[in-house]
Amino acid sequence: MSIDDAIRTDIDTDLAQLRAALARQPWPANQDDILAQLVARHERARLLWRAAALDHSRTYGSADEVCDEIARFADSRMPPPPGR
Repeated sequence: MSIDDAIRTDIDTDLAQLRAALARQPWPANQDDILAQLVARHERARLLWRAAALDHSRTYGSADEVCDEIARFADSRMPPPPGR
């Protein structure tokens, strides 16, 4: 399995973990707020990598909005995976 296959395969797991990690996030929040929350919680780098694809100019109203955007753009706006 290539890293590209793993990225697509693991998205459901990543989104579930992201929803759990953002459960106490004050909303609305922008990308910086979301990344700061993930860092403060010492979440996995993979979740930070996923959140890096969010629109930095948008304000999100919930974890569901965040995860919906990440899922929608999982292949097109994702930065290169770590180590690539």
